[in-house]
Amino acid sequence: MNRYSESQPLTQHSQPIAPRVAIVTPIFKHSVLMTEAIESALEQRADFPILIVLVNDGCPHQETDTICLEYAAAYPEQIVYLKKLNGGLSSARNHGIKHALKAWPSVEAVYLLDADNRLRRDSISRGMSLLATTDCDWVYPNIDMFGVNWSGDYSGDYSLLIHTTMNICEAGSLIHRRVFDAGVYFDEGMRLGFEDWDFFLSAASAGFKGKNLEDFGLRYRKRPESMLADSHRDQDEIKGGMLRKHKKLMSPKTLVSLEHTEVPRYALYLSDTNQYRLTVDPALPGKTLTPDDYTRQLWKTIIAKSRDHSPAYLVIGSTQAFDRLSSSKILHWALWKLEQSLETCNIATLTINENDDYRLRTSITENSQAIHLDASVVMVSPRCFIEILLDTGTQWINTIAQEQCLPTITNVSIDIPKDHINEYESVPNTAIYQLLAQIHTLRSSNYASAVSHNWEWRSEGIPERARAHHATRQQFNGHPTYPKITSHSKHVGFILPLVEFGGVEKVTLNIARSMAKRGWTPHLFILERNDIALPKEWQSVFDSVNFLDDESQNDWDGAVSYLGTDISPWARHGNHGKAASLMYWLDAVVNCHGTGLHGMMGRLKRYGITTVASLHLSDLSPGGRPVGHTYLGLAFEHAYDFIAPCSNMLGDWCHSMGVPAEKVYPIPNAPSYSMDPETAAQLVLRKQSELTIDRPLRVIFLGRMDKQKGLSHLTHVISQTKLRSMPIEWRIVGKSVISSNDSSLAFINSMVEPPVFDDQSLTDLYDWADVLLLLSDYEGLPLTILEAMRQGVVVIATDVGAVSEVLNDDVGYIVNPSTRAPDTIAALSEIIRDKKILATKGRAAAERMAAMSWEISAAALITQLDEKFLARNATSLA
Repeated sequence: MNRYSESQPLTQHSQPIAPRVAIVTPIFKHSVLMTEAIESALEQRADFPILIVLVNDGCPHQETDTICLEYAAAYPEQIVYLKKLNGGLSSARNHGIKHALKAWPSVEAVYLLDADNRLRRDSISRGMSLLATTDCDWVYPNIDMFGVNWSGDYSGDYSLLIHTTMNICEAGSLIHRRVFDAGVYFDEGMRLGFEDWDFFLSAASAGFKGKNLEDFGLRYRKRPESMLADSHRDQDEIKGGMLRKHKKLMSPKTLVSLEHTEVPRYALYLSDTNQYRLTVDPALPGKTLTPDDYTRQLWKTIIAKSRDHSPAYLVIGSTQAFDRLSSSKILHWALWKLEQSLETCNIATLTINENDDYRLRTSITENSQAIHLDASVVMVSPRCFIEILLDTGTQWINTIAQEQCLPTITNVSIDIPKDHINEYESVPNTAIYQLLAQIHTLRSSNYASAVSHNWEWRSEGIPERARAHHATRQQFNGHPTYPKITSHSKHVGFILPLVEFGGVEKVTLNIARSMAKRGWTPHLFILERNDIALPKEWQSVFDSVNFLDDESQNDWDGAVSYLGTDISPWARHGNHGKAASLMYWLDAVVNCHGTGLHGMMGRLKRYGITTVASLHLSDLSPGGRPVGHTYLGLAFEHAYDFIAPCSNMLGDWCHSMGVPAEKVYPIPNAPSYSMDPETAAQLVLRKQSELTIDRPLRVIFLGRMDKQKGLSHLTHVISQTKLRSMPIEWRIVGKSVISSNDSSLAFINSMVEPPVFDDQSLTDLYDWADVLLLLSDYEGLPLTILEAMRQGVVVIATDVGAVSEVLNDDVGYIVNPSTRAPDTIAALSEIIRDKKILATKGRAAAERMAAMSWEISAAALITQLDEKFLARNATSLA
C-alpha cells in the first residue's frame, strides 16, 4: 500500500498564490539531470505566478527524494513535491496534473517538462501569450536537441491528419486546462512509449486543436539510448494499439475528410475560369485561389515542404469537362482512376466521348499513342510535377504536345451516354495545351528564384506534410483513396458483376430505388466489365458509377470449394486493398452476385460498413448438384450483417443451412418496373373483355435463351402443339440461340424475336399474351412471372425455386419438372377448351400482384440499415 498520500504534497510550506501555470515534472531515475529541469523552471520570466509540481514516480534513487525535498523547502511558494508508487510516465503526469488542477483552481494551463529537458527563460510567458490570443488549446514547440545535436522544424498549420501518421507534438507542450476538464488524460496503460502522441490524438478527437510556437524554447536532451528508442523498436505494436483505440479517428472516412479540410489532394485548374480549386472531393467547393495565390503557395511549399502545403496533384480541365463527368455519374471515379494510373506513369489524361446507345464504357491506353492530344482532363504525378518545375529547361515536358512524347502518359477513355434532355456546352479537349501553359507560367514566377537559397536552419520535422496524400492510403496497401466526402448522409453501394438487362440487375435497381425513397443515396460498383448498359432510369437512381477494373478477379483455379461451389482466388487473396480504397466511404453495401467481393466483406465491416448479401437462386452443376451464388453467400455468411434472399422460401433455406434467423431479411421479388395501379387495372379489364374474341390462344416465352430455361422442353411443347394443330399463336422473345449442340433447337432459333428492355415494350408484350410459359430447370423467383401476372396473364411454370410462392392453381399452372412437357400440353388444352379459365385465373393473378411492391418487400431490411446507421453515427469521434 502506498504510504504517501495521493492527494497531499509531502511538503507543508507556504503555497503559491493563484498560479496561472503549473509545470509538471515526472521523475524516474533522473535524480541528477532533474536539477537542470527544475532550475530552468525556476528561472522563467513571467508577470504571473508559476507553480512547479515535482512527481517522484517511485524512483529507486534516494537522492531523487532528497533533492526534491530540498527544492520544495527552498522554494515553498513555487514548488510542490509529490511522491507515489511507480506507475509509469503517464501515471506520474496525470497525478501531477490532477493535483495541480484540484488544489489551484486558478491554474489555466499545464506545461509538461520531462526531468532531463530544459526550458529557455521566456518559454512559459510566450506560450501563454499564444494560448490567450488564438483559438488553440495547446501550444507545441519546435525541437532543439542537445547531447545528440539536432533541431527539427515542426511549424506550419496544425494538421490532425498528419498527426495520425507521425507524432508532431512533443510532450513538452503548454496545454489549456479545458483539455483536462473534458476528461482527456494520459493513458496509463501505455508503458512502451508514444503516450504523448496518444494523448494529443485523444485531445484532437475531443475537438481540441494545437498550434506550433516556432521559438517556444524547449531544450530537448537526446541520448542514443532512451525510452524513445525503445518505443521506436516497439512502434508496430504501439501503433496497432493506437489504431484500435482511435478507431473512429483512424477510419479512412474520417482521414479523407481531414485531408479535404487540412491538406487538399488536388489543385483543380479550371481553364475556362482561370481559377484553382483546392479539394479532395470534386463535388465540394474547396478553397478557390487565383493563379497568383496558387503560384505563391506552390513555391512556398517547394521551399519549405515541412512547413507549408500545396496539393500533391495538379489537375487541368474545364468546368464543362467536370460538369459532364458529374452528370454522367463518373466524376469521382475518373479522378480515382487517374490517380491510380499515375503510380506507373508521369502524366494521366482523360478523353470524353458520347454514344447514343445508353452505354457507359471505359478503357485504358498506356503509352497513350497520341490519344492524349484530345484529352479534356490531365493529371500530373507529384514527383514529376516538382521535377518539371525545377528542371533547368522545358524541352522534355514540351514534347507532350507531340504524338510521340518523352513523358510516359496513360490515357483513360470514358464513353458516356448522350444526354438528350439537358443541353451541355461542348467539352474542350485542350487539356494538354492548358497544362503546358500553366507549367510555363509557374516556372516563370518570381518566387521560383527563392529555391536557390537556404532559408531554414532547422531540419524538416514534418516530412509527412509533403506526403499528406499518402496518409489516407496506409490502410489500403498504398492504393489511392476514392475522393468522396459523405458527411452525415446515408450512402449505399450496390455491387454487380455487370449491367445488362438480367433479373439480378433489375432487382438491384428496384432495391436501390426503394432505398433512395427512404433517404439513402445509392451508388453502383461494377466488378467484371468496363462496358455496361446505363439507361436513363439507372442514371436517375444511382448517384455514382464505379468500375473496379481489376482483371485478376476473373481468374479461377478450382483449388478451394465450399459444398461443391468453387471459391474465387480473388476472394481468398486478391487485391482487396484496391477494392477497399474504392468503397471505404460507404455506410452500407449490398453484394448482388459479386463473387470475389465476398472475400473482403469482413474488411468493409471493420470500416463500419453494414454488409448485405443479396441472393437469388442456386445454379445446377453438370451432375445436377445445387451450386452457385447461394452457396458462396453461405461460405462467407459470417462477414455479412444481413442476408437478403429474393423470396421467403430462399430465406427458409438459408436458415436451414445455418444462417441465424435474425440475419435473414427476405426481399420478395416484385415486378421489375413500376406501373400505376389504375393503368394496371385498365389493362386487365381490357384483356378480360377480349377473351370472347374467337382467335388462337396467345402464348409467349420471354427471357434469356440459355440452358437454364429448359429450352428442350419448350421445343417439345411447341412441336407437339403444332403436330396436334392446336390453335396457338406462339411468340419467343429473347436473345437468339447463337450455338447449341442440340440440333432440335434450330427451329426455335428461327422463331426468336429480339429482346426488349424498355417498360412500354414489355407492357405491350404482356398485353398481347394470354399465357406466359416458363419451363425452367431452376430459377429464383422470375420477374417475368410477376410482371405477367400483374397484367392478368396466366402463367404456366415449373415448380422450381420460389415459383410456388406466387404461383398456384388459383392464379395459373405450376407443373412438375419431371413431367413438364405433358403437363403443359394438358394445361394449354384445358384453356383452349374453356377460355373462362383465362378470365378467372388472370383476374386472381392481377389481384395477388396488386398487393406486392418493392417498397413493401424491402421495408424491413431498410429499417435495419437505418438503425445500424444511426447507431454507428451516434458514437463520438473518440
